[in-house]
Amino acid sequence: IKADVQDVDRDRTRQPDQTRGEYKPPDGVGPLLVSHANYLRERGFDPAVIRKIWGVRGLGATSRLSWRLFLPVAFEGQPVSWTTRSIIPGDTGRYRSASPAEEALDHKKLLYGQDFARQAIVVVEGPTDAWAGGPGTVATFGTAFSRAQLLRIAGYPRRTVIFDNEPEAQRRARGLCDDLS
Repeated sequence: IKADVQDVDRDRTRQPDQTRGEYKPPDGVGPLLVSHANYLRERGFDPAVIRKIWGVRGLGATSRLSWRLFLPVAFEGQPVSWTTRSIIPGDTGRYRSASPAEEALDHKKLLYGQDFARQAIVVVEGPTDAWAGGPGTVATFGTAFSRAQLLRIAGYPRRTVIFDNEPEAQRRARGLCDDLS
């Protein structure tokens, strides 16, 4: 991987090679409801800021993705995929993302928040971690990162990796740093 990182095209805004399907948000996406705003406030976020900067919207009582935050994934200012975050306490499926048919570009080949990044980035696991860090913080959609994400991260001259404190997350963070070096 190290040789690949050195040979990477440093143009981070280049269109990925392959489209998947067509960007299609799930049915029921609408404004943030009171329950969504309360969830965000309980976690220390200002709902208006999260909506304005990150484009987050809400899903209410839909049949497929009930009571979730809808998080569009952008590439060069255009939504190309999405993920959702449950607001239901104890939900074991916290994040659910677009299927290949519902996304124009594979979200696991992108970095959440990359449109806000310039010369330096902070790499975190999830979108809510990126919100906490603010613009310039990018997320890999979990601790497992793809080769495409690794190459994108390598394209930034300054980068810091901050994953959660669990042993497995720290092991993955060290692996990412090793691959980048």
